Amino acid sequence: MKGKLKGATDVWEIPAINNMAKERLGYPTQKPLALMRQVIKASSREDDIVFDPFCGCATTLVAADDLGRQWAGIDISAKAAELVVHRIQERQGLFRDITHRTDIPQRTDLGKLPASGSLENRHHLYGVQGGDCAGCGEHFKIHHLEVDHIIARSKGGTDHLDNLQLLCGHCNRVKGNRGMEYLRSKLRLAA
Repeated sequence: MKGKLKGATDVWEIPAINNMAKERLGYPTQKPLALMRQVIKASSREDDIVFDPFCGCATTLVAADDLGRQWAGIDISAKAAELVVHRIQERQGLFRDITHRTDIPQRTDLGKLPASGSLENRHHLYGVQGGDCAGCGEHFKIHHLEVDHIIARSKGGTDHLDNLQLLCGHCNRVKGNRGMEYLRSKLRLAA
């Protein structure tokens, strides 16, 4: 049937990124650029802002930039942030307009907080935890427990009471400035 128009389908026929594809960057969750362009076209207008909170290899941001959208991306990986800057600069050339922040934003809505290891915090946490170490679960007298940050300050954690816990000295040293998952895995291995 020559000349007959084909009706639109509800499926976007976009090929996957194969092992030899030029756009392949090695990220296991990388999406095809054509797919992200379709999503952005369907869900925004030119000059809208596209936000990608887990920007990884920057495909969404590249697609947004190509389509004339403003964009913002966040990723915990410094390598991912470098890749975003590199890919966008490569496309924009000399007229690039990228603001790359490397500082960790601090909360300003908490007011003046008592020092993390203050007696006030220690007594409150002791009551909340019932005198048990948040790591191994053993019961201790208050003077044997140490105030610990659930999310370390170096990783963006604050001195807010919601980010504090009591650990016995052993658990606190094993955990260091890593997350609780690390401590729990170490305690399971030791048991």
